[in-house]
Amino acid sequence: MDGRHDRWEWTGYGQTDRGLIRASNQDAFLVDNRRRLWAVADGMGGHPGGDVASRLVVDTLADFATTLCRSTLSSQKDDEEHRRLLLTTMAEQAHATIRAHAEKNPSCFGMGTTLVMAHLLPLIQPRLLVLHVGDSRAYLIRGSTITQLTRDHTLIEDSIRQGQLTRAQAAYHPDRHVLTRAIGLGSRLECDLVSYDLHSGDLLLLCSDGLTNLLTDEDILTTVLPHPHDAHHSTRALIQAALDRGGIDNVTVVSCTVSESRE
Repeated sequence: MDGRHDRWEWTGYGQTDRGLIRASNQDAFLVDNRRRLWAVADGMGGHPGGDVASRLVVDTLADFATTLCRSTLSSQKDDEEHRRLLLTTMAEQAHATIRAHAEKNPSCFGMGTTLVMAHLLPLIQPRLLVLHVGDSRAYLIRGSTITQLTRDHTLIEDSIRQGQLTRAQAAYHPDRHVLTRAIGLGSRLECDLVSYDLHSGDLLLLCSDGLTNLLTDEDILTTVLPHPHDAHHSTRALIQAALDRGGIDNVTVVSCTVSESRE
């Protein structure tokens, strides 16, 4: 189901694939166009219960999504702050749910997952909130440019920012997949939450690292440019591109288009 609010319309579409090598799929995604909420979670490979962790996160977000549709506050600023708090609370609840499950099920001890989720604010000018933990990413494609909206929470990304490694060196580093943050690990959850103004024709992409480990940002842009206003095509084309490159991991993509209504 697509969505519409006043002058704006949006369409979100998601798909996941086990890939060509993995025995199971530890990714999960959420597309809730009615509540303008989209998410991707990638269970931590090598950890028990990664598939359980990602599913618990998505189910928790779906359960709490109704809180995003309650009446807005008196001002846009207050409403945005309120929704920021709601998204953070939803992520913290997912974190607590995973930890509680692991405590009751010793075989799942140490399970965790990444999370990237986006919520579209119902404003005169559309505005996007993006919360993320781990190395699943959000991208914004506008015209012929692609912008990564999130910063990977990995040891390698920290080393790059500290000037200890170059991007070229990081691409082949043995610790390039080691996360510094994850949902379900540690007593306290740390997440990043940022906001972005959207324009008509923008394309939002949420994805697991099964895509970005095989496709560069330029590859992603080239893949979606033939149909930048078609969320279904963008999602399917990106997953197929990852499979064509070897499909060495689970790959999940959620695409969302935002456009001004013609009526």
